[in-house]
Amino acid sequence: MISSKLAIKLWGSIVDQGIGKLFKPLQMKREGITNIELKRIRMLVLAQTERDVEDIKKGEKVVLLDEISNPKVVSSFDPSKISYDGKVEPVIDISSLMLSARNDLYANEIQKEINIARSLIVAESVLSEDYSEPSEDQIEKDWLGRWRDNAATTSSEELQELWGRVLAGEVKNPGKYSLRTLDFIRNLTQREAISLQKLFSFELADGIITPVINRPVDHPIAKELNYPFIAEMRYLGVIDNSDSRINISSMTPDYFAAIISYDGNKKGIGITNDNKDKTVFFNICSLTPLGVELKSLCNSTIDSRQLDFVVETLKQQEFNVYLGDIVIEDDNTILLKNQMKQ
Repeated sequence: MISSKLAIKLWGSIVDQGIGKLFKPLQMKREGITNIELKRIRMLVLAQTERDVEDIKKGEKVVLLDEISNPKVVSSFDPSKISYDGKVEPVIDISSLMLSARNDLYANEIQKEINIARSLIVAESVLSEDYSEPSEDQIEKDWLGRWRDNAATTSSEELQELWGRVLAGEVKNPGKYSLRTLDFIRNLTQREAISLQKLFSFELADGIITPVINRPVDHPIAKELNYPFIAEMRYLGVIDNSDSRINISSMTPDYFAAIISYDGNKKGIGITNDNKDKTVFFNICSLTPLGVELKSLCNSTIDSRQLDFVVETLKQQEFNVYLGDIVIEDDNTILLKNQMKQ
C-alpha cells in the first residue's frame, strides 16, 4: 500500500475532478495490492493503452460503441466486427470517413489521458518519498482544471516531468504555484525546458554566478554561460535583466565564516578567513520570482564545472574553501558536516 500520506492526498484530490481516468479502476480496486504491484499494473495499463492508440491511428484498430458505457478497441481486419459496403469504384465513402474521424477523435482523447497519467506517475513518485504531514488546505478546483488541460496536451517527457512536479508541489503546499506559472510551462518548448534544466544546474544562492570580467574567455563556464544563453533566459523571464554583485557576510563575529548552499540545500560550500572584515563577492544573474518557482521543479544537481569555477574564484579571493553536507540543527543553525578542504 502507499505509505506516504501526501501520495494518498494526491489521488484523493484528483478523483472527484475527473482526472486520471485511465487509473480510476485501479484506485477503486487497490485493496490488497502493494504499492510496487500497483505501480507495475499502472505502467502495464499505460503501455497497452499507448499501443492501442498507435494501432487506432494507423487504422489497424477501431473503437466500437455498441455499448456506450463499455467501448471496445478491436482489430479493423476482423470482418465479423466491422462491415463495409464493398464498393471498389473511386467514390467518397462517407461512412469510412466518419469512422476514420471518429477513431482519430477517440485516439486523441485517449492520448490526452495517457499524457495526464504520465504526469501523475511523476507526481506520485515525488510524493511517495516525502513523509511529511499533508496540509489541511485543498487544491483549488480552478487550478486543478488548468493543470489537467495543460498536462493533457503535453507529450514531451521533459514537460511531463515538470507537470508532475508542479502537481506534487501543489499537493504538498496548496497555492505554491500560481496560474501564471502554469501558463508559462504550457508555452514552453521541449528545447526551452532542457535549457532551463541546464540553467538551474549552474544555480547557487538563488542566482547564476558568472565569470568575472578578467576571466579568460576560453574558460568552460564562460562558454556555457555565454551571451546568447543568458539573453534567452532573460527573454523567458527567469533571470533579471541586469547583472549585479552579491556580497556574502560572515556568520561569526571573530573571524569570517559563511556557507553557500546548493543541490537543494543538501550540499554546501564552506568559506573561512582569519580576517573577520573580509567579504566574498561574485558577479551574479539573480533569479526572478518565476525563476525561483521553476527552480523548485527541476531536480538539478550542480554542474561540476560551475562548482570548480566558484571554488577557484573563492581561492583567488584568499579564502579557505570546504565542500560538505549541510545539516540544519533544531535551532535552525546551519552546519557543514563531512567537509573536505579544496
